[in-house]
Amino acid sequence: MKLKTIAALIVPIIITFIACNKDKNPEPEATTVLPKIVSLTADKYDIQYGGGDPATINCEATGGSIEFVWEVDLGDIFPLNEDGSQVRFTGSECCLGNKYIKCTAKNDKGSMTDTIVINIYIP
Repeated sequence: MKLKTIAALIVPIIITFIACNKDKNPEPEATTVLPKIVSLTADKYDIQYGGGDPATINCEATGGSIEFVWEVDLGDIFPLNEDGSQVRFTGSECCLGNKYIKCTAKNDKGSMTDTIVINIYIP
């Protein structure tokens, strides 16, 4: 009878101990997924040459720790925030016309690219 009483007391303690320790070291979850550009927008799509009338361009992307890479054939791109998702674009007289600005959102799973067009003109 004593053995049954001891077992009845010890078994719940052992089960509780196992259940509590089970979640102490859970498997790491994959929080990074393939990047997806949700939107690529500008506050204006026509700017004057010379830098006095820049466009602010925003790239919104999902997918975890994302690095933003910007490219344009002619014109200047300046990052405006810490993660690089927002930039300022200006152009000189040599850069007149439509400029295709490419934003690539990338992480350890891959990358996605989108393009926006900004026109540089002489007033």
